[in-house]
Amino acid sequence: MTTIQKRYVLITLAVFSAAAFFSCGGEDAAAPEKTWEIDRDFRRGPVDLRIAVSRKGLSIAERVDLLIETRAREGYVTELPRFGDKLHEFGIVDYRSSIPRLVGDGTVVTSRTYELEPFLSGEYVIPPMTVTFHEEGDTTLHYLESDTIRVMVTSILPADQAELEIREITGPADLPVDFGKALLIGAAILAVAAAPAFLLWRRFRRMKEVAARAVPAHEKAFAFLERLLAEGLVEEKRYAEFTARISDILRSYIEDRFGLRAPERTTEEFLAEAGGGLGVDAEKKSILEQFLVHCDLVKFAALEPTAEDVKRTFETCRDFIDATKREEVREEAA
Repeated sequence: MTTIQKRYVLITLAVFSAAAFFSCGGEDAAAPEKTWEIDRDFRRGPVDLRIAVSRKGLSIAERVDLLIETRAREGYVTELPRFGDKLHEFGIVDYRSSIPRLVGDGTVVTSRTYELEPFLSGEYVIPPMTVTFHEEGDTTLHYLESDTIRVMVTSILPADQAELEIREITGPADLPVDFGKALLIGAAILAVAAAPAFLLWRRFRRMKEVAARAVPAHEKAFAFLERLLAEGLVEEKRYAEFTARISDILRSYIEDRFGLRAPERTTEEFLAEAGGGLGVDAEKKSILEQFLVHCDLVKFAALEPTAEDVKRTFETCRDFIDATKREEVREEAA
């Protein structure tokens, strides 16, 4: 192969390698576009603002993503809004900021995605977002504002499970008395003879029906949480009482779920027993220990919790139940 032929081969390989790299997007290749149930665009001059929410509705056990994205003509600089640990009624779990990138039409795209979680059920409001922008070399600020977005947060439980009560099984209906005297006497004799077998059959059937209607531990716990929220203790700022009730709910759940006598024992006694009987990993045990110690300080040491303490206590209880609930479902399915 001549020198010219070698050079031709190398150039060809380089061209194909570059084409393959750019077709795959390189290291900065964009991930598949996420589905957003709410997606709105706003424009002012050289800047477009996009506000998107992953879900229109969710339960208080779920989370939702919020996207804030600007597309500015090259030569303009945008500044996205910033928040603390809350966005109005939502708590901010996490957020991710992207590196500004230049797209093909000379537009600079900047975005930030927030992971939000609710506390109580009801209608949540995401207030208008304000983006500032200015031209490079010019200190004059301009403003672009979005509108209000509303997200509905529903109960933990589906509507058809709002009342989780185990009702007594309806007894057998009485036979209509419209037979002759002889038939009645014969039926009575047969009933007396078959009574032991019938009682055994009925007892077995009743046990099967009660077992079939047994409410899983996590559903009962979620129902108690929902009823507690509906009492309005948080709105009335009765934080200590709310914390004590949350502690009782989680202890009862642990008793139902793991068979540990959590309600009657002190935290020290319970944690000592839980070392071998609580089927969760070390991280969950540590979270549970911090939760119970905090609740004890509120109940017995007159520690006055704040609104943020109450929110974290509720979320810890809810997340612990949700995490161990999934393990419970797997065990039942096995």
